[in-house]
Amino acid sequence: MKAAIFRTHGPLDNLEIAEIDKPVIRDREILMKVKVAALNRLDLWVRNGSPALKIPLPHIGGSDFAGIISEVGSKITQFVVGDRVVANAGLSCKNCDNCLRDEQSLCQSFKLLGEHEWGGLAQFVKVPESNIIKIPDHISFDTAAAAALTSLTAYRMIKTQARIRSTDNVLVIGAGGGIGTVAVQIAKCFGNKVFALTSTDEKVKKLIDLGADHVINYREIRDWDKELWKLTDNNGVDIVVDSVGEVVWKKALKSLAKGGRLVTCGATTGIKAETNIALLFWKQLSIIGSTMASDSEFREAMSLVFDKIIVPVIDSKYPLEQIQDAHRRLESGQHMGKIIIQID
Repeated sequence: MKAAIFRTHGPLDNLEIAEIDKPVIRDREILMKVKVAALNRLDLWVRNGSPALKIPLPHIGGSDFAGIISEVGSKITQFVVGDRVVANAGLSCKNCDNCLRDEQSLCQSFKLLGEHEWGGLAQFVKVPESNIIKIPDHISFDTAAAAALTSLTAYRMIKTQARIRSTDNVLVIGAGGGIGTVAVQIAKCFGNKVFALTSTDEKVKKLIDLGADHVINYREIRDWDKELWKLTDNNGVDIVVDSVGEVVWKKALKSLAKGGRLVTCGATTGIKAETNIALLFWKQLSIIGSTMASDSEFREAMSLVFDKIIVPVIDSKYPLEQIQDAHRRLESGQHMGKIIIQID
């Protein structure tokens, strides 16, 4: 099969298109013929490498993908060849205490397709039966692939981890990215007032179209934390949704109202942020981590997509052969929403 691989970690020149063997499935796995994949910041991190990430090479990235079932394992009864499906990239044992209480992302053996195992930037990928759901006929492969990882991640952050209430003011940092554009829509579907932080006037306009009530261009308004206090009548925001990390951390905490919650799923600008502990205990703030989602959260998030309550924003589309150009676009930070890779 044809796949986008890297044989060593490093710059995007290490990415190449190669012919490799198709995966061999087991009894409870399906082989998906991938139609569409989508990139995440995770793909850059995996390609660049880290001492904490030890994976066999060559590696195939891609944690967002959708396609058609090409083969089914001998013990699978819920799916058949030809079904249109989308995958949850999170792999768990399904048997530990956390998995049995529907907290698969807390599994001790939790891994990700595209990070620890071969992902979807290939013509075929194998996926456990428990990690796929059918795509309704009215939903395109582009939409399904663009929504999978970002929707489940943002849904868990806002609903489960931050415990959103209808009266909460919500700030989405990095709102022009894949997770950010979905987080704005999820917060709005719960009936909340949404503030968004982004980098260009073009993105400001698009975020307003997505439903954001107030959008701040942080390149123009450097003291955006103070601006938020003005916009909230000096109350602050109740929830901060962040994946940016170090460069926004101090101001994000300052933006919170008493009893506020900052929920984070990443740190694209660095992991060593400074926390004012006095601010933390005096305002009784909560800092909450979030990774991927449970199986039920994945289904709930994708139902919002299938019902068109959430519409993933697609920035651009590239054929698999132009994977280096797609990574370059992602690295630039100029994209709005998801970058799509056409596989077949």
